[in-house]
Amino acid sequence: MNFDTKHLIRGGIPGWVYLMTIIFYVFSDNPNYISDLKGKEGLSLIGLGAILAGLGVPVGYLIHQVSMFFGFIIWTPNKSKFFKEEYELDRIIFDSEDKGEKIRERYRHLLSRVHELRALKTSHALSIITVASLALFYSDVVNTPCIIILIANIVMFIIVHFNQKHFDKNLDFFKRQIRG
Repeated sequence: MNFDTKHLIRGGIPGWVYLMTIIFYVFSDNPNYISDLKGKEGLSLIGLGAILAGLGVPVGYLIHQVSMFFGFIIWTPNKSKFFKEEYELDRIIFDSEDKGEKIRERYRHLLSRVHELRALKTSHALSIITVASLALFYSDVVNTPCIIILIANIVMFIIVHFNQKHFDKNLDFFKRQIRG
């Protein structure tokens, strides 16, 4: 299995964004929670950070799977056409002797950006849903930090959405140019 640090980070970012959003919400909803966590033993921020760093990767991987499910499995209307086009594109890349590796590298870069941004957008959407649900069902009042967290996630969702669309259009243009 070929494993790179970039795969760890790529999988972790959506999870870390989601977990940090929830943590910010929990601490803003109950500021005394940090002192409650310390207890007799004391709270190690390094230990908590290590746990969250480790937990963010599998959570991010699961978020990526959710984004693939909704972004591809559910909302790709003609999968057989998509698979045929991908096969034809692969054949063109593999048959290209002079620039095949450079084309493959650029295609892989654009495709991974689209997938990464979709996973990050899904992370922000899940953060919005989770924080809104927690605020509605488990908090006495919706406080200002909660509203700021929601607004920040909505703004980032919109920004990431437009970035994803940019890379998606760039990828489509690249594929059209390769097919000729």
